[in-house]
Amino acid sequence: MNLINKIFAHKMDFDENEVILKHKVTSMLYLSLLGGLGLLMFSFFRYLKGNTIVSITQALFGIILLIGFYYLKQNKHFYKIYSIVIFIIFFIYIHIIFFYVPENSLNILWIILAPVLIFYFLDRAIGTFFLILLLGFIGYLIYVEYPYTIVEYITLFFVLTTTALIMYAYENLKDSENSRLKRYNEKLKEEVADRTYELAKLNESLQDRVEEELAKTTRQEQMLLRQNRMANLGQMIDAIAHQWRQPLMNINAVLMNIDSDLEFKKNPKDIQERLQDIFKLTAHMSRTIEDFRNMYKRGKEQDKFKLEEMAQEVLNILKGSLKGIEIKSKIECNLSLNVCKSELSQVFIIIISNAVDAFKISNVQNRKITILANETDQECIIKIIDNAGGIDADTISKIFDPYFTTKSQTGGTGLGLYIAKIIIMHNMNGAIMAHSIDGNSEFIIKIPRSIK
Repeated sequence: MNLINKIFAHKMDFDENEVILKHKVTSMLYLSLLGGLGLLMFSFFRYLKGNTIVSITQALFGIILLIGFYYLKQNKHFYKIYSIVIFIIFFIYIHIIFFYVPENSLNILWIILAPVLIFYFLDRAIGTFFLILLLGFIGYLIYVEYPYTIVEYITLFFVLTTTALIMYAYENLKDSENSRLKRYNEKLKEEVADRTYELAKLNESLQDRVEEELAKTTRQEQMLLRQNRMANLGQMIDAIAHQWRQPLMNINAVLMNIDSDLEFKKNPKDIQERLQDIFKLTAHMSRTIEDFRNMYKRGKEQDKFKLEEMAQEVLNILKGSLKGIEIKSKIECNLSLNVCKSELSQVFIIIISNAVDAFKISNVQNRKITILANETDQECIIKIIDNAGGIDADTISKIFDPYFTTKSQTGGTGLGLYIAKIIIMHNMNGAIMAHSIDGNSEFIIKIPRSIK
């Protein structure tokens, strides 16, 4: 079957309005190849019987069919002239067959079959012309007194006329059906165009709505980020106040001692030492506020910084709330990032503060928070681990959802880890995930080395 399809496959394309032409070309290819080979075979048998003229005629007709088969496979435009030439040669051929092989009673089949072939392969105007030629050929047979009886002539004319009328009616019906199909196609195209236009308008409207919702969501996320940033600022100020309380009390005590020393006129060297203590305490307070200022001074701008230094700044700010918790930091030396420093600091503060809150309600004795960081060719991987008891399975699947909190009684908003997810995923094109293993909570942050 594949071989047959390959033999009769034509090498041209037909558009949607050339369906009938495609079938005609395909049928003509079959007729040309099979007819050509058949005629060559019959010409050989005619030659063996000594009928040279018919043998040569069949051989020539067969060769013409095979040549036509070759050219028709290459070019569909060859079909029209080729079909006309075929029927001209056909009339010459049946003339020779009738007069040089009169004893063959099957000759009449050529005439009866002719209207079918004429109207199938030609249009009605040319088909009618060739049908008139065929009727003229029958008149010619009567004129030269071809050895048919009057009954045979009447039968031949009746069959030929009937076949022609049937084929003519079939062609009319086919043309009518083709016109109906074309009208239906045009109507269908119009409906498709209308539906396409409606869909395009709907899609445009939907796209506008999607863009509007995205803009709305972006504005909400930005508002949440600002709100969370303000909350963190309040938390940081509270942490600073907590850290400053003790130094201020110490400074007050030192000043009281200095006042006492001055009253009793003690050694100025003792007063100098006490002033040095004040200097150390104020330097510590200055470093605290400097860490705070560095953390928030650049807004959303990207800047290159060392991760180890940023982590230490966060720990210094949260130092007051980290009492009783062992902090281990294992960050690769010289590991640098080029992202918004204040935003990454915000993520660290959120995760570490959550760990501190978890410790407050746990019975863990040896409290530890571990910060690990290393880098690959593609990304920086940060892990923040605490041993505050872990996170249960139901909670861990929801912790990054907005407004989900386990600290509602203590004022938790449920936005901290959601904000952290937005910062890492949207602003840094990274990923953040959480695991709970053997009583340990592990937050993993992955940030690409190159952020667009």
